[in-house]
Amino acid sequence: MAFHVGDIVRLTYGNGARMRVEKVATSNGNEWVTCVWGENNECHNYFLGDTLQTVESHVAPKQAHSPPGFWDSIAFWRRRRS
Repeated sequence: MAFHVGDIVRLTYGNGARMRVEKVATSNGNEWVTCVWGENNECHNYFLGDTLQTVESHVAPKQAHSPPGFWDSIAFWRRRRS
């Protein structure tokens, strides 16, 4: 499984802490993933990629820019006429 820097992962077995991928390297065909976790990212270790799974980050997707409202349109029109 290919991990990317910034992915949120945890160990496949058990309910371990959520960790953020800091670095990914390949050695002898094995994917090694360096992860950080803790309140100030004070904990770090490297894991074999096969022992990790991605976790939903629960970050709300960016909201699309909404079209201007009625009053915004009027304000734009008034500025244009000045």
